[in-house]
Amino acid sequence: MFEPNIETAHLSKADQRRAEIIKLLMESPSLPIKDLATRLDVSLMTIHRDLNDLQTQGLVRRLRGSVSAEKSMLFESSYLFRTHQHVGEKRKLARAAIAHIEAGDAIVWDDSSTTFHVTEFIDQVTPVTIITNALPVLEKLRASPDIDLIALGGKFHRSYNGFFGLACERAIRSYRVDVALLSTTTIQGLSMFTQDEQVLRAKQAMIEIARKKILLVDESKFHFSALNHVADLSVFDVVLVSRTVDEELVDQMQQAGIKLELV
Repeated sequence: MFEPNIETAHLSKADQRRAEIIKLLMESPSLPIKDLATRLDVSLMTIHRDLNDLQTQGLVRRLRGSVSAEKSMLFESSYLFRTHQHVGEKRKLARAAIAHIEAGDAIVWDDSSTTFHVTEFIDQVTPVTIITNALPVLEKLRASPDIDLIALGGKFHRSYNGFFGLACERAIRSYRVDVALLSTTTIQGLSMFTQDEQVLRAKQAMIEIARKKILLVDESKFHFSALNHVADLSVFDVVLVSRTVDEELVDQMQQAGIKLELV
């Protein structure tokens, strides 16, 4: 039977199990549904409920007693998938981000699985005010006595585990904050991109309202493409980049004057 780990401990038991299903499917092209039930030590009825949920989200495909992952959809939109990717790098970036936050700051915080890891270190700079559309951040920090937590409204999207839409964007723009804490789907050239327009609009609104803008970028962000331009890297006061990123890409960004910090 699988055990919850640091990247899924904040999820419900059902979502922890579905995250494990996704992880297994990303490691194998296809798996028999009976094998999934055996490996997770749950009933076939439970596995079918999980797969129904994941299929509704467009994340898996079932065929003749087996199931496979829709990998492109998982990369772009599944929070459950993203929580398993490059966890060590994300934690290093999150720890480094704390050096750019001061006690008393108001922080607008996006829905990314990378910035989520800042929750592990934020108590080093409390008291702070956090404004976020990310449900995992709200759940993780809701009991912290030195954090004023403000939830952004909007429509909840289970694939992103966050709130988006017009109400969310209006709420973001009603604030002015010290710090914007963001990550992104991908970096192409000297800009950040994302696949989903509603995610794009939320991130752009967060960038607009912040005095200081911090971007966290692990090595995986340089290997994929996405449709929608969010912002140029030059708008950020610091771009925290994993040391595993290719040296040529780092040189290109440095030569363009991007304020990089290798982590």
